Amino acid sequence: MIFHKTMGTDLFNKCVRRYSFMAAMAAKTFASVLCLALVASACSQAPRTATNFCRQLAKEAPGISQPTVTPADIASMLDRYKRLGKVSPLAIEKDWESLIELLSVASRVKANDPESVQAVVDMAYSTEKAAVAAAKWIVETCGVDISSGLNVAPTG
Repeated sequence: MIFHKTMGTDLFNKCVRRYSFMAAMAAKTFASVLCLALVASACSQAPRTATNFCRQLAKEAPGISQPTVTPADIASMLDRYKRLGKVSPLAIEKDWESLIELLSVASRVKANDPESVQAVVDMAYSTEKAAVAAAKWIVETCGVDISSGLNVAPTG
């Protein structure tokens, strides 16, 4: 009987040690994978530089210069501005965020609701300085007039 009891205890202790070892390895593996995922996601975003912004603007420019008539047009414009916002440099980041917010409010406007329309008008007035500042920076940096989509100056 003593032999079986000792053997059972030894077997139990081995299982506990093995389980503890496996749990520790699983935790270390999980932590490593999590760290790699975080590093990879941080590295996968394009840097917020003028060059990257101008590159993205070149892709988006044909759609940006189009008039927004329908709700779908506004939603498409909002998507374009959001993509540009992901690479907007610090010099225009706040201005660009203001323009994204304006388009966001405009995308929810109810044309038959005067208060909804007025909210968009008010926001358009309040973001006018941001729009002018961003447009000026874009002309000076990217050589593009975003109101027309035309190249107006050589890019540097």
